[in-house]
Amino acid sequence: MKKKQLTYFTLSGVIFLIGSFVIIDSFVLKKEIVSIPVSEEKCLTCHTDMGDPSPFHPIAAYGCVMCHLGNASTDDKDDAHEEMLVNPSDLNHADLTCGKCHNDILHNVRNSIMTNNAGLVASTLYQWDERISPDDTSLHINELPDTSLATSHMRKLCAGCHVNKLENDLPGETGTRGGGCNDCHLVKAGTEGKHSTFSVQMDIPVCEKCHNRSDRVGLTYQGKFESEGYGTPYEHGNTSSMELSNGRYFYQITPDIHYEAGMVCIDCHIAEDVMGDGKKYTHLELAVHIKCEDCHQMKTARPPADNIVWRMIEVNSNLQLSPDSTFAKTERNSFYANVFMEDEDVVLIRKLDGQKLIIPQNKNRPECQMPGHEKMSCQACHSAYTPQCYGCHDVYDPTKKQLDKVSYEETYGHWSEGRSYLRFEKPTLGIDNLGRIIPFAPGCQVYMTELDDDLQIKQQKTWLTMAPYDPHSTRKNVATCIDCHGSIKRFGLGEGNVQFKDGLFTTQQIYDAPSSGLGNFSLETMIDENGEIPQKMSRKTARPFSLDEIKKIYRVSLCITCHDSYKDKIYKDFDRSIEYFKSKKNKACQNYFSHSR
Repeated sequence: MKKKQLTYFTLSGVIFLIGSFVIIDSFVLKKEIVSIPVSEEKCLTCHTDMGDPSPFHPIAAYGCVMCHLGNASTDDKDDAHEEMLVNPSDLNHADLTCGKCHNDILHNVRNSIMTNNAGLVASTLYQWDERISPDDTSLHINELPDTSLATSHMRKLCAGCHVNKLENDLPGETGTRGGGCNDCHLVKAGTEGKHSTFSVQMDIPVCEKCHNRSDRVGLTYQGKFESEGYGTPYEHGNTSSMELSNGRYFYQITPDIHYEAGMVCIDCHIAEDVMGDGKKYTHLELAVHIKCEDCHQMKTARPPADNIVWRMIEVNSNLQLSPDSTFAKTERNSFYANVFMEDEDVVLIRKLDGQKLIIPQNKNRPECQMPGHEKMSCQACHSAYTPQCYGCHDVYDPTKKQLDKVSYEETYGHWSEGRSYLRFEKPTLGIDNLGRIIPFAPGCQVYMTELDDDLQIKQQKTWLTMAPYDPHSTRKNVATCIDCHGSIKRFGLGEGNVQFKDGLFTTQQIYDAPSSGLGNFSLETMIDENGEIPQKMSRKTARPFSLDEIKKIYRVSLCITCHDSYKDKIYKDFDRSIEYFKSKKNKACQNYFSHSR
């Protein structure tokens, strides 16, 4: 199936709205320029009782042609529908439609990582040893050549999840994605003959339709733990009703605390996060403007009159705020449309229902400011668990065909995938590309098998990668001190037990990796007891803790039993405290500190 090419002759590219007249001076549909009053458009003689797309797009003011093109001066169906656009928001021709009024947003969306998937593409090529760096803003998922195993894999398994894929092109969840602006803003009409509507009040399912695989943040936020796929526990002789897309199932566990407060994704993520800010970014975390501190250590300012935040307020009836309001501001000088000062309180308005929430402020907390915690992200302590999908087994069969989601053609080369196991457990911690201590998870751990034409193994490759990210499992009750300082999994040494003597670590891991056939280390291991790093990191400068850093983290665990308060004076200068304990020959501490190096 090939995408239809539309041909237009662009003149001034200007749309004038004069009373009830819309003069379109921007295209020729192989005929003369159409310029008629909206009141004389003949579309509604057939399409009766359509309804307005939104309060801000009334048909009486804008008509039909401004968005859908076509020829509204005739009541002949074929002539009227010639080169008409069913979906005006497709980014391939949005200059002629949505971009006439929203040109700045269109520019941002086209450059956004939600459209080009540059981070996904670059990271995959880097992981599969086809690039020396995971950082490249020039890449675009729709422009990938089918020239290698890595690009074939992405075109067939990964290209179904970006803003500008064709909508309704495939069955199931994949077909609900894409379509340009419609991908997020369209609410389909429930009645035949009615016009679908536009909304800026997107509920969680709009985001979840894409963000339910890989890092699974759309699931984790709601407390959905993807199970191993057996459909248990069975219900009345059938599989579980707690079902995800593509035959997957989930268990309900504790959700993110913000979800419990009735907040949806757009209550935190601002316009620049989702639609972009016009710049091209190598990775998602660089494109996101917001931070926890924006709300919980809020700094306010009054946005400039031309800032997009005022448009966000205008089009959401739940956000009718005073022009004199001061709003939460990010480090990049972007603003939250729904977080502001009200009297002495920091208030968030939920965008879907207008409910106000008071945001607790978290300033000068000793556990956040104490020496050694300077680089700790909020997620390092407040993430209750992390979805961890270990071992992605990809098999390439050259004898079968599979849909290429870029060319929309069935081509030879079929990918099938499975996994070793899935866990929702405490996260491994490491240092991300921004220098923060943050949770890590598999991203991805590929065991690739390429078959030949006789279905014999041609080659096998293993590319194991760990990735930093925010799990979206935030809870108020955090991990205890010993949960981090006494856990070798948190250190990155893998799940198990540890002994430390004469300056050396000896670990005993729970998972018997050699017997599993998956390698010589457990799959959560980011660094081993000898200081070797057995996996790649998905970011060039991200890394596990070094052994020296792990020793410093671990030695605190021996003091926590007695010194269990952040305010304890021994933590003000911990190195000095250790020297003090050594000099006093304190037996309780001597077992460790006499051997430390």
